[in-house]
Amino acid sequence: MRSKDLSWHIRPSVYSHYMSTYLKIRNGLKKNGLFLVMLALPAVASAQIQYSIESYLPFNSLEELIEAILSIFITIATPIIVLFIIYAGFKYVTAQGNAQQVQEATRALTYAIIGAVLIIGAVAISEIIANTIGAFQS
Repeated sequence: MRSKDLSWHIRPSVYSHYMSTYLKIRNGLKKNGLFLVMLALPAVASAQIQYSIESYLPFNSLEELIEAILSIFITIATPIIVLFIIYAGFKYVTAQGNAQQVQEATRALTYAIIGAVLIIGAVAISEIIANTIGAFQS
């Protein structure tokens, strides 16, 4: 006799647990008067409330903020790239003809150059985007 696979059905105990939890929440809201408050929320939300947010950031636009973040990133990344290039050169000098160490030094230099190209590319892309946005605004 072949048995049916009913594993995808919700077990009655799980369903009754969720239903009892729902009923407890609903009854608690009714008893505490929160049910009426929840009914009134759409009316309160549609009321016109005036507020203002003061920004303590020295940036007036999103463009200035992105430029500042990119500037900080470049300031931090440039010495790291220089150190990696020096590290790769040191590995070349200490390799003394060992093929595996020369390969590691080549890999370190390649990754340092790729990092430098990515940073220069980020600066170029940000300038392109800023010029494009500036052309549309004027």
